[in-house]
Amino acid sequence: MQTHPSIRQPGVAGMFYPASADEIHYLLENALEKEGDAIDNQTFSGTIIGGIVPHAGMIYCATQAVHLFEQVRRSGQQPGTVVIAHPNHSGYGPAMSTDGHHFWETPMGRVPADLELAAALDLPVSAEAQQQEHSAEVLLPYLQYFLPTEFRIIPVNILRQNEEAASRLAEKVFAASKRLNRELLFLASSDFSHFLSPEEAEPLDDMVLNKILEKDTEGVYQTVNKHRVSVCGHGPIMALMEYARLCNPEYKVYLLRRGHSGEVSPSRKVVNYMSLLFET
Repeated sequence: MQTHPSIRQPGVAGMFYPASADEIHYLLENALEKEGDAIDNQTFSGTIIGGIVPHAGMIYCATQAVHLFEQVRRSGQQPGTVVIAHPNHSGYGPAMSTDGHHFWETPMGRVPADLELAAALDLPVSAEAQQQEHSAEVLLPYLQYFLPTEFRIIPVNILRQNEEAASRLAEKVFAASKRLNRELLFLASSDFSHFLSPEEAEPLDDMVLNKILEKDTEGVYQTVNKHRVSVCGHGPIMALMEYARLCNPEYKVYLLRRGHSGEVSPSRKVVNYMSLLFET
């Protein structure tokens, strides 16, 4: 057992997001300037539970992602811990796991892990699952830029994405946060359809989106599998939906922004992105 704080070094800085803090700030400020009017037109009065946010390269999906993070900033909420439920793209590690590092590092600095809450989830701890995984790390620069106060994180790596795993994670997070008196923000890290034409991807994503807006967790799972919709983080999305239901069965979901990589780099095979907000 390590007796000193361990640090997860940035794995995709300079690839999925810029390698310097100044470049990250510049990119996000440009995205906010571009999206300012659309963001201003959205007003929310409830408590933000969390949201769905893309994890692709920042140059491709910041346009969508800044909508959620800016709403969190404008809400004035100060989550002490951010749960980042994310998919496992590499296949390494257990079916579901937390990470044992004490800090995660990006070019903007170090973010501490909430090891107490992570331990309370009673999940396997696996550094191996994170070794080649980007879908939690890429959200950290957004959080560091938009959250006004210090926060801690719990990345939850989900390899086996199904309804049972989603419900189990939601119940664990809800119970542990109540017991330890945590103010949480729950993020589901996910892109939507991958490497299809925009015309092919949109109706497939719409089927999944409708189930999310209908708060139909089972419907999300069935739609993804029946129609083979390549929503890489449908497990995290279902976990967020179940967590929101535990917080308030009457929770609300709003689509903030959608788009695809072809809007930045023209192509007939694009990756689709959506930003959605969940509130009580």
